[in-house]
Amino acid sequence: MLKQTAAVLLVLSAAACAQHHKPATEPAQIQKQSAMQTHTVASKYGFDETVSRLQNAVQSKGMTVFAVIDHREAAQQNGLDMQPAKVIIFGTPKAGTPLMQKDPAFALQLPLRVLVTETDGKVQAIFNDTRHLISGSKIEYADVENSLANAEKLIRATVAQ
Repeated sequence: MLKQTAAVLLVLSAAACAQHHKPATEPAQIQKQSAMQTHTVASKYGFDETVSRLQNAVQSKGMTVFAVIDHREAAQQNGLDMQPAKVIIFGTPKAGTPLMQKDPAFALQLPLRVLVTETDGKVQAIFNDTRHLISGSKIEYADVENSLANAEKLIRATVAQ
């Protein structure tokens, strides 16, 4: 009788757990969360012109292009091939320094980056969402709405107009 009671309690316990167990995140939810982390904007221009326009736009706003990483070139140097892909790394100490003073770990998010890539003849600019960049930091959106958030607008305007 004790074994039967224990068995019934075990079954009831398992059933109760199953009812209160939340299902794992669905693939669509994962995709939605990933989509909110980055933005993708179709460019009206060819690959090289998009890269050039972005570099010029960044510099025209007083920011520095710290580096351009050419992933395709690096792949080719190692006997591999891939679609065109360049990451433009840019920013300005005037905007970044106060943020890093407020939260030193935020330095891992800076400088900003934009990826220009081309697949199937379509050029895209892909960049991190500002709200995602600051999530988990001591930085508030008000701290970046006139700096980092403007970089998003600049990228969109540069490739879409």
